[in-house]
Amino acid sequence: MSLETPTSILVVGATGTQGGAVVDALLDSDVEFDVHGLTRHPESDAARQLVERGVTIEEGDLNEKGTFRPIVEGVDVVYGVTNYYEAGYDGEVAQGTNLAEVAADVGVDHFVFSSVGGAERDTDIPHFDSKYEVEERIRDLDLPATVVRPVFFMQNFEGQRDAVENGTMALALDEGVELQMIDVDDIGAFVARIFENPDEYRGETFELAGDEHTLESAAATASDILDRDVEARHLSIEDVRERMGDESATMFEWFNEHGYEADIETLREDNDVDFTRLAAYFRKNDWK
Repeated sequence: MSLETPTSILVVGATGTQGGAVVDALLDSDVEFDVHGLTRHPESDAARQLVERGVTIEEGDLNEKGTFRPIVEGVDVVYGVTNYYEAGYDGEVAQGTNLAEVAADVGVDHFVFSSVGGAERDTDIPHFDSKYEVEERIRDLDLPATVVRPVFFMQNFEGQRDAVENGTMALALDEGVELQMIDVDDIGAFVARIFENPDEYRGETFELAGDEHTLESAAATASDILDRDVEARHLSIEDVRERMGDESATMFEWFNEHGYEADIETLREDNDVDFTRLAAYFRKNDWK
């Protein structure tokens, strides 16, 4: 038995999608970690479930440094993710900046921040630009950090699962345009890999993707899994603007004109993470 004290990790957003995936991967790791989860709602069902799995739940609010500084002081490393759709542009920048500044002031050994693919490329997409502002603050603070930039989540297809299973997959992608995508579980696996081997990753930035598809090929993949015809339906940008607002419309315009640039094959070869293909994602999540 190892007598070494396990690395203590604070996972911000532990009850959310990305933070939850990071917690899952850390708990499944062959390396022992002392996992702490930061949440504003420690009495929630999700928080209680984490406690049952051995996670120490900590109450704190990224808007107020004093609520989480003592928690950061008590851990070795920090994983941070922010949510534009909850906080808005200025709120997301403030929350990410607060976390980075406390981590730097306390002197954590490693800070991992989840941004978004393409954040550095002047996209004019608000929830990309806000995360890049946080990235810039992390660099200004000279934090020992790793930035991950995940692309479009495969989980986004869950929002139209019924429609796909009934024969139609719809996105505002132009014909022939490829969209890179990732299973959120793979973000968790990659972050766990970073914390398992910090010296290999500190100071680096990684755009993360596991597969790429045109709308036509994604629909064909769904057809194979569901064993029924699935039609690709190309929405217009105005359709998206009316249904989901300017933010999403601007993002799909960028997908069509530019798009993500993750080096998927190199990610697979160099990082010991079995990045999920879309077909495998559908199977794993019982699409039928």
